[in-house]
Amino acid sequence: MRRTVAGGAVLLLLAGCGAEQDAGRAPAPAAVDWRATTYELTCDGVVPDGFRARVVDGTARVPADGSRPPYYDSYEVRVVATAAGNVDDEGGADTVVLLECSPQPSNGIVQEVLVFSSSGRRLGTLPSPRTLQGEAPLPPVHQPGGLSVEDGVIVSRMSAYAPGDSHADGPSVPVTVRWRLDRQGVVRISSS
Repeated sequence: MRRTVAGGAVLLLLAGCGAEQDAGRAPAPAAVDWRATTYELTCDGVVPDGFRARVVDGTARVPADGSRPPYYDSYEVRVVATAAGNVDDEGGADTVVLLECSPQPSNGIVQEVLVFSSSGRRLGTLPSPRTLQGEAPLPPVHQPGGLSVEDGVIVSRMSAYAPGDSHADGPSVPVTVRWRLDRQGVVRISSS
């Protein structure tokens, strides 16, 4: 009996130490595999109410509601790039995800950039490249290798269309756009 009491006291002591060590600490969030998760997107406004795309190995094919505008059969979604860094000032590594969406049947591709907290919660969406189009024939295009987070700022190196550029040849003018997260969402802070 003496051994049992002593053993129980040791277990209580150890359990108390563990509880003290974990008190006030939230469990660590599970890492998100951005090439194997579910996204909610609008295909850059093509589907204003949005849809869910479950990507596997970085791609998804989502059936469309063919009875409603815009009358496509499906949407092909592809994870093109990710960048990590702290954008919400909460200390964790947030993630910026560049998606390409192609309504089918078509030969067009649009881009959408989503921003997630370190816990995987959606923080916002970068404004559409169409907001940067100006007088150009087509909107600029995010360059996959040009997406980064620097000092809390989302940086996107893009290519813009010059007056003589065609869709077939692609854009030729390099542009860098910087965005930050604030209470209103994602806002542009500079372009160069």
